[in-house]
Amino acid sequence: MVMFNHLFGRFFKRKVKIVHLIVVLQFISSLASAFFTYFSFYSGRFHLNLNNNLEFFPGWMALFASFTFLFGPILYILTVVQNERLNRSQTWRLAPISDGKFYAANILSSFVSLIYFVFLDLLIAIAFFLLSLIIYPQLGKNLRFELNLDTDTFLTFICIILLVILTSLFIYFLVSFLNFSSQAILSFLPQASSHILISFIRIFIIIILMGLLVKLYRVLINSFVNLFLLKATDLAGLEYVVGMMFVANLIMLGINVFLINHFFEAEEK
Repeated sequence: MVMFNHLFGRFFKRKVKIVHLIVVLQFISSLASAFFTYFSFYSGRFHLNLNNNLEFFPGWMALFASFTFLFGPILYILTVVQNERLNRSQTWRLAPISDGKFYAANILSSFVSLIYFVFLDLLIAIAFFLLSLIIYPQLGKNLRFELNLDTDTFLTFICIILLVILTSLFIYFLVSFLNFSSQAILSFLPQASSHILISFIRIFIIIILMGLLVKLYRVLINSFVNLFLLKATDLAGLEYVVGMMFVANLIMLGINVFLINHFFEAEEK
């Protein structure tokens, strides 16, 4: 457990650097967008655009918050790529820990880095909001909050959050599965001398595996999902989807741990 925590910490520190870079780029991009939204440059001078209803800082806050939906997926893709690079790295795989625990530490560190990104964005957005209230006192007087949260709405919100989390983890597991299984299948085929040919064969194997997974998904949908969802309420249907995603994640995790323990060899590039 000590080695797992140590390895998790090392992975997390590497991925936090990417998180900080993405947040800085998001901050600068939102600032530039806010500036050119409120000011225009012509005749050699900057001119204030008077058609905006929001003040500068509230507008900057709104842009920064909206850019989360752009930079968040970018960060997610980068963590997916980094996961597979670490899984393949011979140097990191020399750590005195089982391959299954190595894989779990790698995936968990990426997921925690995503949570850390959301936390930083939320913290900066709150700072913008408080700064806007200080600079523009009238803004606070015009704000009206009405929160009517019944039990069904709250449970639906929780289910949606859980579904997003499980979907994020499932994509991690799916990419690893395609990576591990394609190399495992490739190891049983006659070795080719051309790296280009090997790459094409591996892409072909991945396409076949994706096709099989899509067919399996359709079979499961037709056999199980409709049986529950068509007879359930909207909330109950969402709960079933969350439950099925949880089971699917456990299955994919188990398969990936088995593959990395027995068939997926690291290599140094």
